[in-house]
Parts: sequence; structure tokens; C-alpha cells
Amino acid sequence: MNKIQLLAKEMKHFFSPQIVTDVYSICKQLGIDIVEAPIKADAYLKCEDGSSYIVLKESLNANRKKFTIAHELGHFYIPWHSELMFGCDIKEMDFKNDYTPREKEANIFAAELLMPTEEFKNFFSGRINYTIVSGLANLFDVSFQAALNRCIDLASEDCIAICSVNRCVKWFKSTEDFPLFINRKKVSELSGADELFDMQLFQVKTIQEPGYVWFSNADDKDIEEESVLFPTYNEVISIIHLKNES
Repeated sequence: MNKIQLLAKEMKHFFSPQIVTDVYSICKQLGIDIVEAPIKADAYLKCEDGSSYIVLKESLNANRKKFTIAHELGHFYIPWHSELMFGCDIKEMDFKNDYTPREKEANIFAAELLMPTEEFKNFFSGRINYTIVSGLANLFDVSFQAALNRCIDLASEDCIAICSVNRCVKWFKSTEDFPLFINRKKVSELSGADELFDMQLFQVKTIQEPGYVWFSNADDKDIEEESVLFPTYNEVISIIHLKNES
């Protein structure tokens, strides 16, 4: 466990030891006010004249607000984040190489605060599918994306998660040893994900297909794709395994 995770563990132990972390209670105990406003960024933390407050974008949904507050608590609690922070765009799926080091640290802090490694592993077998991730999201009261990110970090199997919006690949994140490389900016018409964009209601679709539907180096490998439509955002998240590892 690294220094960031130890700091998050310390905060949880002292301020919210129950399984579901109450970030609002933590802020109250630390004297941090929470304000919602129509700002462009997701949030920012401001500390001046002995007062501290977190400003949240008012349009964020409840689970996004929770992760965002946890992220800002990281900026507040990590000693070398002591200067003023402005304009955090919070990503529950922390996958971008150009995401600044301190933003990554705040995300690590938030994940550990909301889904502590030891407790998470007590309920996570190391296998990833929609049912498992959704159950963990409900148990820890976090978003599906936040739980999925945690699962990929702690998985015992190789897989990749791909998020598509309006049939365009928005982001992807794989386990460390996943051997295939995604080669598409747009979702293939042969994929299960493509079919879901024509639906209007929440859907889960599982299919087996050739690896080349998604990947450039699949050769003759087959894959299993489980895609989930979140119609509110016109977003599909696909969880993909090699067929012989499913």
C-alpha cells in the first residue's frame, strides 16, 4: 500500500469507518463547506482565511458528486497538495497518460477512501462482469465506472473495459497483462456494442466474436464481449475477455 492509500485509510478510520463512506460527514467534521454552482469544471477546493470549501458543479449526479468530493478531500489531506487547487475535471476511470500527477494522486486517494482495498477484496473474487461490478457499486455506494475502475486494478484475470459514446470510442482501460491492442476510433458494426446504440432502455448484451472486431493484433483469437447500455448518457461500456479466459 502506497503513501496516498495510507493517508486515505487513515481518513476513513478516523472519520467514516463504516463500509459506505460518508464524504459529507467527513467534510463536516473537517470544517469543509460544500457549495454547488454552475461552474465549468467538475469541482475545486479553496482554502483561505481559515475557511475551506469545495465547490461542485451542480449538474453532476449523486455518485459523481460523491467521488468528486472524495477527490477534493485528497487534495485537502495530502500534505504536498497544500497550495490552492482550481478546476478539477474528475475522472472516475483514471486512464489518461496526460492526467496530471496530482490529479492521479487525488483519484487514488478517492478510490481508497470510497472502496478500501482490504474491504473491497473481501467482496471481489477477481473476476469481472456486469453483475459483479454492479453489485460492488451498490455495496460501496459508488458509480458503476468507479467500481469498474477498482475491479480492473485488483482483477485476477485479464480483460479490458471500453466506453463508447455515440458509437465512438471515448476511453478504454485494461488489466496490466491484457495482450490485445484496440485499433478503433469508432465501434464496429459487427460488435455487440453497436446494436445497443439503437435501443432506448437499459440493456446488457453478451456475445462471442472474432477478436479483430475490436483489436489490431487479435490474429485468430476469439473474444467474449459483454456490453451495457446506459441510455441516459447514450453510453455503452463493454467488458471484453479472451474467450478461453472467460
